[in-house]
This record gives sequence, C-alpha cells and structure tokens, in this order.
Amino acid sequence: MLTSLRFQNIALFGNLEIDFDKGFTVFTGQTGSGKSIFIDTLNALLANKKTSLDNRLVPKGSVFSSIEGVFSVLQKTKDWLINQEFDVDEELIVTREWRLKDHKYKSRFRINGVLVNKNQISELRSLLFDFTLQGDTYILNNSCYQLSLLDSLGLKKIEESITQVKQDWKIWHDSNLRLEQVRDKISDSKKEFEEMQYIYNDLDKLDLEDPEEEAKLETDQNRLSNILRLKEGVKSLLIRLNESLDEYPSIIDHTNFCINELKTLSQIDSTLEPIFDNFYRITNNLNDLIYQINDYEKTLDIDPSFLNDLQVRLSTLKFYQTKYRRNIADLIIYKNELINCLSSQDDSNNINQLSSFEYKKRMIRDKSNINLSVIRKTIALKFEHELINSLKKLGIPNIRFKVVFEECEPTSNGIDKVTFMFSANPGLPLAPLGESASGGEKSRVLLAIKSIFASFDQTNLLIFDEIDSGVSGSVSSYVAKLLSELSKHRQVFCVTHQPLIAAFADNHFALKKTIFEGCTKSSVTNLKETADRQRELALLAGGQIVDANAYAASLLEHKAA
Repeated sequence: MLTSLRFQNIALFGNLEIDFDKGFTVFTGQTGSGKSIFIDTLNALLANKKTSLDNRLVPKGSVFSSIEGVFSVLQKTKDWLINQEFDVDEELIVTREWRLKDHKYKSRFRINGVLVNKNQISELRSLLFDFTLQGDTYILNNSCYQLSLLDSLGLKKIEESITQVKQDWKIWHDSNLRLEQVRDKISDSKKEFEEMQYIYNDLDKLDLEDPEEEAKLETDQNRLSNILRLKEGVKSLLIRLNESLDEYPSIIDHTNFCINELKTLSQIDSTLEPIFDNFYRITNNLNDLIYQINDYEKTLDIDPSFLNDLQVRLSTLKFYQTKYRRNIADLIIYKNELINCLSSQDDSNNINQLSSFEYKKRMIRDKSNINLSVIRKTIALKFEHELINSLKKLGIPNIRFKVVFEECEPTSNGIDKVTFMFSANPGLPLAPLGESASGGEKSRVLLAIKSIFASFDQTNLLIFDEIDSGVSGSVSSYVAKLLSELSKHRQVFCVTHQPLIAAFADNHFALKKTIFEGCTKSSVTNLKETADRQRELALLAGGQIVDANAYAASLLEHKAA
C-alpha cells in the first residue's frame, strides 16, 4: 500500500507531500488540472525497464528534483527485498531523483536509500503497482497477453506444468539442435570432403618429406651447372696434393720428406719431438683431406640428364608453393592436417542415435504440452463464465465471450495460441475482441478482467486512469461498486470525471490548476469534509447550481447508506 508521496521541484506540483489511506481513492478535477500528470509521477517513480527515462516531470532550470513514495509492504515484496539483500522494515521507501549536471539531467533510483538499477525498479514495480491507463485496451488484442491472463488466473494449478513444459522443451530443443547440426554438417561437408581429398592426393604425389628440400635442390642445381669447372679444380688439387711429376714433387712428397727429417732430428734433440708430433698429425689430416677430395671427385660422375630431372622437380615445388600459397614446410604440415581431417570419424555414424534421442524427447515435450493445454482450457471455461457475468452487470447484456484455442508450433510456453472472441449484439457472430469491441466495451472488458484477477494478483496498488470512460447511468453505478469491491482486496486509485463513481470512494482528492504571475501550478486537496466532497461532486455534475448540489448530496447519502 502507498502511504505517502513526496514531490520536490516536480512540474506543476512543486514541493508537495500527500498521505494516503487504504481502500478506494479517487482523483477528480477539471480537464487540464493535472490528474494525468499526477498518474505520470507514479509511473515515473517505478519506471518500466522498457520505457525511456525522460525528464518531462522536471521543471526547466531545476537543479534537483525528486519523487519519493513510502509503502507498507506485503510478504511477496518482503521476499523480493530479502532476495535482493536489502534491509527489510515495515516501510519501504522508493526514490527517484534528477540532478542537473553538465546541462543534462541525470536520473537515478534508490530503495531505502540504496542506489539501484532500472531492472530492479522494474521488478519492484510489478510487485507494488498495477497500472490501467488510458489507451491500455490495446493489450487485449495481444494473444500473448491473453494467454498470460489465463496462466495468471490458474497460476497455482499450472505453475508446475508450465515449469515442466519449459524444461522438456529445452531438453528437446538442445537435442534437435544437435541433430540438425549433424545433418547440416553431413550435407555441407560432402563437397568440402571431396575438395580436401583432391588437395591431399595432389600433395601426396609430391612425396614431400624434407622442409629443406628446395634449398638443397638449388644447391645441387648450382653444383651440376658448374660440373666441368668443379672437375677441373678437383683434378688440379689432387695433382698438387698427391701426384708427383719429375720436376714438381707433390705436397705429400714434401710432407713425407719433412716427417722423415724431423724424426731423425728429434732422435738427436728430443726437444723437437713435440714439433714432430704436431707435424705428424698435420700430415695425417692432409691425407684425410685427400681421401675426402677423392670421394667428392667420384660424385661428379653424374648422368647429364639428372640436372634436367632436378630442375623439373625444383620447378614443380615452386609451382605448388604458389598454387597453395605455402612454403615447403607449411605444405608438409597442411598435408598432415588434411589426412587427419579425412581420417576423422564421420558424424553420420551416430546420426541414427541422435535421431532416436530427439524423437524420445519430442514425445515427452508433446505430452507436457498437451497436459498444460488441458489445464488452460479448464481455466478458460471458468474465466469465460466469470467475465460474462461481470460484463452483463457492466451494461453489455447480450455479451457472448469465448476463449478460442489454436494449436501452434511448440515453444517453451507450450502449444497454445488463444484468441478472445467477443460479440455484444444478437445476431452478430463472435469475432476477435480487438476487431469487434468498441473503445468503451474494451474498457469495460479490461475492468472486468482486473476485477477477476484482483483476488489472485499480489499487487499492492491498482491504478485506473479514467477506466470509466464511455460508460454512464446504471453501468457507472456498477463500475463504482466494482471498484469499491476491488478496494477490499487492494488499495485502489482511480482518476474519474463521473460524480457517481467519485461518491463511492473512501478517499477523495481534488486537483485544481492555477496560474500566478505566468506560472502554472496544480494543487492536490484531500477532501475530508462532506461539504467539500459535495461541492466537488456538484462541479463534476455540472456546476454550482441547485440541482447539481442536490444530486451530489444524494450520491453521498447513497454511499453512506
């Protein structure tokens, strides 16, 4: 229940504090007196997360503005506060404030003085307020809203079933997604598999093993291209090193002579032995070098066609590197990756298993959907009966109403799509409510729905903005009684222009707009005295005339009786 509301620098109202009581409270005043803006302040205090945070309630030039609501708390709200780790008291204080910073207004919310985000405020809104504003009848055209009404009406009965449906749908959806992914992969991978197979076979023909093959081939190519020069050079070296001529002894001849001479000298002078040893090692190394050159000379005896084969191989390697945009080392890695992909297990092997699993989960999902649909249809019958009775009292005597179910593609919300079918005139067939009902009829349908759900809904405060629009006479009387009945379960606020409805209220606030020195301001007065209420009702009835006063007095007397 909203116990008080405080404004600081709020457009039209300025600084204002209003206390509220339980029961049925009406707000009246002439057109333009600020009634709708007053409702807007409640809407702004607990903003819906889907609405933008505008600053139209802040007067131009204000440095700081705020709206503060004080609530007494029901158990459901206490549970939410505990879950959000707020301190819980008998009172709950919600504040929205605007501060001017860098020529822009920054808005923020507090719960019991603690800063909170818009999502938290939106959640709390659904626990504290239920708005029925002018133009809200459009929601009656929405099939999802219609279905949510049925679910709310039988929440305790179907809560477990809805949970089961969501759970079974999620399990089925995951299994179906996996199955479709495998099917798509099998379908899409055939071409990819063939392409990989072609590339692998193409690379396999190259017989790539050595990442350095190209460098080695280029070295061999350079060697073979200069084979004659190499042979001549090697022959010349061997002659000088090993083969002696009459006039030119070889290096080996010289070294052998030096070895023999050093050996003789070291026998005379032992200090020459280290020199002899070193020279002996040099001679052995030189002999080894000659053997190596001899071996190298043998490699130069190559078939001339080998150079052509080598150049063809080198050209082929360069072509493949260009073709696949990879060097030799990367081509070897790429080939290994391809063979791994080609040899991996095909998902088609387990598609039958996945298909069987999906089928079982689909059967479980469908069974849960049918169970939920049966419960909803049972609730719909009760809803139809209660709504028809209420609408007859609201001045639609020939009302026919039916909830039509249509099976739709299964979702996490089941298989039901509902349409509220409506007819107010004999001889006319049932048609969707949004198409067949007038604006006044839609308002009465919405009011009747709110009355049915009042005993189920855990909202603290029901707020109606001119819900009585388009009704008069005995219908107005029933609307007044209905709102008064609702207030036994919940605190009810109603903006109205009808004196008959205002007379039924437990609390009455009058709004009046004044203009002083070019500034417009609205005042909110709590009419506690009978004379003040009678005067306001007379104004609503048509002004300060005898008949209007008498009518206003009779309304209050009827209410008191």
